[in-house]
Amino acid sequence: MATSSNHPAENAKFRILMLHGYAQTAQALRIKTRPLLQDLTQTLTPVIERKYPGGIEYLFPDGPIDLDTNTTSFTTSKSHLTNGTRLAWWLNLDDTSRYIFLNDTIHYLSEYLEGTPIHAIIGFSQGAALAVMLAAMCEAAADPQRLQAMQTQNLPVGTFLQSLPGQKSLEFVLSFCGFRGTMEYYSSLYTPALSTPSFHAIGVFDTMITAEESRELLKAFVAPEVRWFFGGHFVPRDTESIRQVVGFLKRFGFRVERVEFIG
Repeated sequence: MATSSNHPAENAKFRILMLHGYAQTAQALRIKTRPLLQDLTQTLTPVIERKYPGGIEYLFPDGPIDLDTNTTSFTTSKSHLTNGTRLAWWLNLDDTSRYIFLNDTIHYLSEYLEGTPIHAIIGFSQGAALAVMLAAMCEAAADPQRLQAMQTQNLPVGTFLQSLPGQKSLEFVLSFCGFRGTMEYYSSLYTPALSTPSFHAIGVFDTMITAEESRELLKAFVAPEVRWFFGGHFVPRDTESIRQVVGFLKRFGFRVERVEFIG
């Protein structure tokens, strides 16, 4: 991680967007990732603390689609469907369709982030798929050809980046049981391969997002790191999985002591 000679803002924070899975909630992801985030926080290096004296800010938005009531809430910044227990980022869970409400969700997250860039994303299942999509959009900020390709596929990358002045490529992405979107409609998000550092945890017994589907997502990155764990569709909490995530982060030299949870 490159350091800056400029004096950071007193309360500058390292912002990590946390994206839950299909038919789940922000609170569910908060519970699933608690052991991981405890170790992640303890692992970040003083380099980040100097650059981001405000510490880490974990952002936990709820998906804007309520699957139980078939209602959506895309317009209010940081709105929460507090009565919903089965929320989503878009409809369809396949790699053959155009995703209903995906573009609306990207607009929704643009509002949720309130004009402040993010530095990393952690996602589970559908949230992991979305995390990679957003990582690609962040890379497009410095890649006019990628930006043009996304716009050709009618993705709202321009709106997303304009809403986050100064947004740069992410420092890292953590994908748990993620998958690649439909290439016919979203190939610009995956080709050419992304240079964003990425760690992928794949459950070898996952029957919802198969290991083979998650393997396809690896092709979207130049140098993905992978943990194959003996389990199904969940965020692994075993010691070895967390150790490997921590090892991945250590190679990029991250550590802060103050943590804030939003959402």
